[in-house]
Order: sequence, then C-alpha cells, then structure tokens
Amino acid sequence: MTKREKSEYKNQLIRLRNDINDALAALAAAQKIDMTDASKQNLCAFLVLQNLTQPALNDQLIEQGFSSLQTITPHILHSINKMIDHFSTNGLSEQPENFIDVQGARFLKNMRNFELLGKNEHDPPAIMVTLDQSILTNPEIFKDLLRSGMTIARINCAHDYYEVWKKLIAGVRNAEEEIQGEKPNTRCKIYMDLPGSKIRVGNLDKMVITKPSGELQEKQMTIKVKKDDILRISKRARYPGKPKTKTEPATIGITLPVALNNVRPGDKVFIDDGKICGKVVHVTSEFIDVKIILARQKKEQIKPGSGINFPDSLVYLNVPTISEKEIQILSLIAPMVDLIGISYIHYPNDIRKLKGHLAKLTDRKIGIIAKIETKAAMLALTKIILEGLNYDLFGVMIARGDLALEIGYQQLAKAQEGILEICRAAHIPVIWATDVLNRMNKKGTPLRTELTDAYMGLRADCIMINKGPYVPKSVKFIQQLDELNKDPLLEIRNSVVPFVQYGF
Repeated sequence: MTKREKSEYKNQLIRLRNDINDALAALAAAQKIDMTDASKQNLCAFLVLQNLTQPALNDQLIEQGFSSLQTITPHILHSINKMIDHFSTNGLSEQPENFIDVQGARFLKNMRNFELLGKNEHDPPAIMVTLDQSILTNPEIFKDLLRSGMTIARINCAHDYYEVWKKLIAGVRNAEEEIQGEKPNTRCKIYMDLPGSKIRVGNLDKMVITKPSGELQEKQMTIKVKKDDILRISKRARYPGKPKTKTEPATIGITLPVALNNVRPGDKVFIDDGKICGKVVHVTSEFIDVKIILARQKKEQIKPGSGINFPDSLVYLNVPTISEKEIQILSLIAPMVDLIGISYIHYPNDIRKLKGHLAKLTDRKIGIIAKIETKAAMLALTKIILEGLNYDLFGVMIARGDLALEIGYQQLAKAQEGILEICRAAHIPVIWATDVLNRMNKKGTPLRTELTDAYMGLRADCIMINKGPYVPKSVKFIQQLDELNKDPLLEIRNSVVPFVQYGF
C-alpha cells in the first residue's frame, strides 16, 4: 500500500470519527445523554454510524484486511481509532483514547450477564422455562427441569393467582434442596412477568338449556367467524359477547375498551395470535365493526381470554403499561422475585415508574426486563435501553409473539437482528423468547425450522422455553446445540469427524 493510499484511508476514517464525535456532542446536548457512560456513548455511536453508511470505505477496509464497520459494534470508536493508528506513518494515535475498548466491552457484558442472569462468560445461554399451575400435580418435574439445566423459572402473572405463584416458587426451592447432592450450589432465579396492557376478548354470554332430565343448565355461547364476516367489538365495559343474529353481527367485548379510542377505519386487527385477521370498516361511539379478511381455518372460534392486537391504532396512548393492577401485583411478588418483566413496555418512563414502585416495597436488587413486543417499543428501543442503563440489573427480551403481529411477520427476522445488535452496542443481556422448540416441547421431536431458530438463539444470553411435557428434553437439547456450536468436530450418527471436506 502506498503512502498516498494510507493517507487517504486515514483521512476518511478521521472524518468518520469526527462526524461521530460531533453527533455525540449534539445528542448529549439535545437529549441530556451522559456520554461519560461507556455503554451509552457506544450505543449512540453505533446508531450514528448506521446513518453515516459508507459502503465504499467499508469495502476498502475489508480489502486491506481490516474488520468491517459492521463487526465493531461493541467498541465503535476504539476500533476506528485503531484503524487510524495503523494507517498513520508513525503508528501513534492523534486523539487520546477515551472510548470503551474490546476488553472493556467484554467485561461489561459478562458482568451484567452474571449479575442479571447468573451466567458466566463460557457458560451456555441461561435457560428460562415457563411454569404454570399444571406442574403442581407432579413435583418431580421441578427436579427434572433443574437437572436438565433450567436456570430461570418464569411465572406469567397474567395467569393463575398469588397462591399458585407461591406454590410454584416453593416447588422450585424445594427441588433445589433435594438435588444438592447431585448438583451442589444449584439456585434458580425467579422471573415474573407483569400482565401489562394486553387486550383480550371478554367473557361470552351464557344461555340456559334444558337437559333431558329436565334440569336447567347454563352453557357459554360460542362465536365462530369466517372470511368476509363482520365482527363487532363493543366499547362498553364488561360487555358479554354474543353470536350473530338475523339483524346483528357477532359481537364481543374486550378487557380494555379504552384501547379503542384511537381506532380508525382501515386499521388492522389480529385475534388469537393472528389466527384471525381483520380490518376496521366502521367506527361509532359505541362499537367498531371489523371485516374478517383472513381466518386460518374455514371457521375460527373466538374464545374468551384470547389476545387482540391493534398494531395501527396507537392504543398505548390510552392504556398505561403500569396500572393499578400491576402495582397490586408488585406488592405481592416483590419479596420473592429476582427478575420482573415489563410487558408491553412503550416508553422509558415505564421503567422509571416500575423502579419507583419497587423502591417503596423493598430494598432488594431486582432485575428489570423490558419486553419488546409492540411497534411503539421498537421505535423507542434506544431510549428504553438508555433509561435501563441507569440501573444495576437490566436486560431486554425479544418477545416475538406479539411483536410479529405488531410490526408484520415479514419484518420480524430483521427486527430481532436489529434488537440483538443494538443490545450488543449497549453491552446488555438479551433474552430470545417465544415458540423456541415449541413442537419439541409438546411432541418430543423438533421441526427442522425450529432447529435453525434455536441455533440462532444461541447468540442471545438467555433462551426462553414455554410449557410442554418434553421441556426437560428441550432444555438439554439447547445445551447440546451450544456444545456443538463451540466444538470444531461434527457428530454424524454416533461417529465423530472433523468438520472438513474430503481432499482438503
């Protein structure tokens, strides 16, 4: 490489570094961001770099054997400085080094992983398993899960109730004691999701039928819809849903009618994890009418408690993330929980509210997990992370179920990659959640597509698995995937061979 070429590369990198520094100074002034915090500074540098895309410079650096600008995420300015040093004729930096370096980034991430998730640097991902009331009938399952490698037990406070939650936690703690001889120092963290502002189908009306014996019996009505049907959603509180009649379409109530205040014609509506998709065609002060444009089955049944998503309707403007219900639950769970998930987080202020309520309840250090599952949370992700970095124990969950409905299935893969990368830049732990090895949990064998998803999930710091009779098997399977990922050998049906090709 000629001196002139070295000088050109060096000048381009200096201009890039100066542009990033200028942008950081502007951000610090405009948004009051503390750029002395290494993670905050690097996160902002990462975002600025995305807006200063220089494909030609990136290609030139790769040709010269340097890292791509896309691979320096945890230590942006340090790496750019090092490249400038290499292109300098005297090999000395022209700017004092005050940026987080490779070792510093690794140290911060490892420290936060350990404090939040209990995960050491070379451990496999922490594994979170969802528990529910059904597990109480067989206490041996608690021990099976711990033996298999469960490190975090998840309880969703949107389901069951306080007495059940206490029994589940007691089951985990008793199982820890009982397996100390096999696995000394076993301790599983307890993670609990706040219910959040999830909109659900309300109760359905009941009808009285006469049994053959003459006895009267109440039976819940059923509502079924198909493509092109109209479904009416009432704005009345506690409205009991009713099937269609000759004059009226099928009508349902929802748990949070205030969420309908900003719904407009043309907005999309998803019911029951997207099994039913509709479009708003009419809005009045008393109800909205939704035309069904997609139903997975020829006829889909609408069940009480099924989730409803309004991704186009700005529902978060009317529905608080931390409501009186969440505050009541916090008072119950604060003494016994290690990690709390903020469901349907929208703003950084949601974190501040939660911390404020926790401070009134306990002196214990409780980790906070921001569950990214709405369009609003995606757009506010950086601000949510910047707020989370003000606290000792903070992480992000990629909650892919609702997120896919909110932003569109086509965008999900790109969105989860973006969340992972932003969290890498901020040196904070990430949880990979929703439908991981779902078929294996229920049937004992995974789908081929699940294998790829679980393998990609190893890039996160924790993987969440839901319920099913084969969950202990899934937990072990993830650990085996992690071992194979770190091993240069390829195991093919009980024979071990190096991952090489014949003749090479």
